Amino acid sequence: MSEKRPSSLPLARALVLGTAGLALVAGASFRASAADDVLRVLTWEGLANDQWVKPFEEAHDVEVKRTYVGSNDEYMAKLAAGDTQYDVVVIVSSLAQPAIDAGFVEPVDLDRIPNFGQLYPRFQKLGFLRQDGRQYGVPNDWDVLPVTVNADEVDGCSFDVLFDDSYSGRISMWDDVATLGTVAAYMGYDNIWTLSDEQLEKVKQKMIEQKPLVRTYWSTGGQITQLFASGEVVATLSWSYVTEQLKDQGVNVVQCTPERTTAFLDSNFIVSGTEHRDLAHAFINYLISPEVMAQVYESSGFGVTNPKAEAHLPAEAFAKSIMARDESFRRNINFWREIPRRGKYLEVWNEIKAANVD
Repeated sequence: MSEKRPSSLPLARALVLGTAGLALVAGASFRASAADDVLRVLTWEGLANDQWVKPFEEAHDVEVKRTYVGSNDEYMAKLAAGDTQYDVVVIVSSLAQPAIDAGFVEPVDLDRIPNFGQLYPRFQKLGFLRQDGRQYGVPNDWDVLPVTVNADEVDGCSFDVLFDDSYSGRISMWDDVATLGTVAAYMGYDNIWTLSDEQLEKVKQKMIEQKPLVRTYWSTGGQITQLFASGEVVATLSWSYVTEQLKDQGVNVVQCTPERTTAFLDSNFIVSGTEHRDLAHAFINYLISPEVMAQVYESSGFGVTNPKAEAHLPAEAFAKSIMARDESFRRNINFWREIPRRGKYLEVWNEIKAANVD
């Protein structure tokens, strides 16, 4: 989600590698600098704000150097390239197992992350964050993909709005392969991450038909927020973070959750071979503390994984949040999982963006 993009292996080449190919380059060095005063973090915009990072820096006399990404595949490509160096990375649920299998990340020591025991039970037991009985990922934040609309311009809020020609040229969609799965769910498919070639073709045609309505495919929260604030876009497949940022800017927006939706889960991982292992554990433990979790929710609108955050939020804020849902809701969440044919999905997604509909 940021504008800082270090030189690396071209994204297209890295993505072609696939999971097996990624494993081949896992032996490349991903070690952080030996400098003890810098912790390098690869994360999403909105998950490492100065509001809570600065106190950690002051307490540990360290600089937290943050690099933001705009798509899930972008940061996997950065790790695969081997020439950008990080200590802590945030990885979405659909790429957790590929990152573990490729050797990009190492197990955490839960004795050094005592706040892990405070997390909702569901988040302590997710199989895709574990391997061989060891914990790798520490769940941080989660949310469904909502639709955000300008309430002054759009009548009602639903996924249908994104395909309504009344708003031609003023619709936007997130530039990420996960959008394929979200649209597939809207079309009624249950097997959204294992679509056949025929099903993928139908999703592709649906999105190509939508393309004349689309102003742009956005990649960063800042980009779509600016487009909304300027009036160029009135409806988008979104993040709760985007909705909250627009509200802070005084834009009259509302968001809604599609009836058929999935949810992402972001988790913190320690990069294999880091020279800042102790500091990385301390930072992850700090990020999932109740106080920081409350700040993350207030800033982003994302659900967080530590229920003790409630004590640090106004009652009305927690009551309207996704965290207020009961445990049965969390047990039944269909978190994004690994896409077995990720390369094929990316091929289709790129064909949609490249399609000429003039």
